[in-house]
Amino acid sequence: MNADSVPATIMIVDDEPDNLNVLDASLARAGYRVVVFPRGAMAVAAAQAEPPDLVLLDVCMPEMDGYEVCSRFKADETLCRIPIIFISALSATEDIARGFECGGVDYIAKPFREPEVLARVRTHVAMLRAYTQLAEQHAQLRILERHRDTLVHMLIHDMRSPLFVLLGHLEMIEAYGSQKMGAGDLQSLRVAIHGAKVLARMVSTVIDVSRLESVDIPLRRVAVSARELFEAALSQAVDFDRRGHVSQRIAEACPAVLCDVDLSTRIVANLLANALKYAPDSSEIELGAEPDPGGVRLWVRDTGPGISPQYHQRIFEKFGMAEHPQGPQAKSSGLGLAFCKMAVTAQGGTIGLESAPGQGSTFWFILPAGGLGVGTGDDGQACPKSSPNL
Repeated sequence: MNADSVPATIMIVDDEPDNLNVLDASLARAGYRVVVFPRGAMAVAAAQAEPPDLVLLDVCMPEMDGYEVCSRFKADETLCRIPIIFISALSATEDIARGFECGGVDYIAKPFREPEVLARVRTHVAMLRAYTQLAEQHAQLRILERHRDTLVHMLIHDMRSPLFVLLGHLEMIEAYGSQKMGAGDLQSLRVAIHGAKVLARMVSTVIDVSRLESVDIPLRRVAVSARELFEAALSQAVDFDRRGHVSQRIAEACPAVLCDVDLSTRIVANLLANALKYAPDSSEIELGAEPDPGGVRLWVRDTGPGISPQYHQRIFEKFGMAEHPQGPQAKSSGLGLAFCKMAVTAQGGTIGLESAPGQGSTFWFILPAGGLGVGTGDDGQACPKSSPNL
């Protein structure tokens, strides 16, 4: 049966029999189911056994006044959403204000007019039913979303194994057959390998975003140098012919990073892939690391179009993307930076962005330190400590 076709139950709480009788008759004629109580305690107990749809509540009653009755309703998890309309001879501003403060949704002064009471009851019942219907639809939508996410997760998970088989065979062909290939064929093979790596990273990101959201991903923390993380990320995200455009700046005596190596490598790889996507092909990209009061600060800096401040938080949300001031926006799943934020947060770190239109972008994140490590620059010599604003 449609909920709208079921008569709403109106509870009237008033110690004056004449008021009870008038309101009872008027509401019954309007098609409502009416229950009446002369005392507040009786009304609270009855409501706990069978909650009404709305309460018409007098203020001045013996033993327990209307304000206390309303407070009892609002303190009860089952009754707190029931709308309560005060109907009282107390009509001073402070009395009306007190009624709203304790949780009432409306206030009618006595002597009341029946058409006004009916109109307000009708309005609040309709609002309650609309809210209830919306809540039920929202709950159904959440169930459907969970089913959809489960299906997508299963499909993506099943894609990963054949994808890695494909990538492995492509890399074997490159390793053992590249000398027999012409330059054009070798270039095509490397493009295919890079595309397979990008797709593999996207698949892993979708799976791990789901696992991080459900707190279902184990962390294996070890101390690792920033250089090891950077080298692993380079192998995942950068084509051979673009390696020369990526430099590393690791501060002298930079501590080791205490982290999950796989997750942290993919954080750097995702940030690096974004830099390669948006920065000009010939521009330099810098990977950096330095000591920080929170542990180790790592960053990826590019000289791309930059990102306006209003997008600095949005891009770390699921499916959040920024509009870039130069050129067409590259296609993106909108999950890469969301994964980075989740993965950093799961390891007890923080992540952020320094960028402005036309000034490039520096994505940075801080993870706990895991002991003293020695950082070396591109020439194998120790780099001076970098500026904390890098």
